[in-house]
Amino acid sequence: MSSASDLIDIRRCRALLGGCPGPQGPTGPSGPGVSPLYGSFLSNTTQPATIINPVAITYSERTIGSINVNAGTYPNSIIVIPTTGVYKVLFSAQCDSTSGTNYLEIFPVVNGTSVPVSNTRIRLTAAVENCLVVEYFLSFNAGDQLQLYMIGDSVNSRIVAITRGSGTPTIPNIPSIIVTLMQIA
Repeated sequence: MSSASDLIDIRRCRALLGGCPGPQGPTGPSGPGVSPLYGSFLSNTTQPATIINPVAITYSERTIGSINVNAGTYPNSIIVIPTTGVYKVLFSAQCDSTSGTNYLEIFPVVNGTSVPVSNTRIRLTAAVENCLVVEYFLSFNAGDQLQLYMIGDSVNSRIVAITRGSGTPTIPNIPSIIVTLMQIA
């Protein structure tokens, strides 16, 4: 083999391997990013709706996260926003009616004021459970207080918690509501 063909073989190998590594360039500045602020809350209690004035939905516990409820005590309905920004808020409510056909509405309230054009409604039939899942993108200021309220056309409307706990693997309990928040901007 000649030295010219050796040089060609070396160039082919470098091309196939992506070239020879050179010295590392300088590291750029860090991007603005968003600190990971999030929280997940649930209620393991059944909560009936009211028919005249909306009632705040309460949470039994925080399952994960850095966002917490007012004073960190449970049960509680007030989630305190720690930092100004835009948040994704999602809830999943296990809804049912104990009798007849009724509706249930759930909507967010910030600092005691209902969020405009944010209400959701589900029609419920007795003995038929429905899962209502809703997602919002909401702007908050640091210290804002978020609550979810519900109202129905009958006291038969409710969000229902269901105890399971048997089987292998164990079948998890069904919370009446799960709420998650995550800062996205």
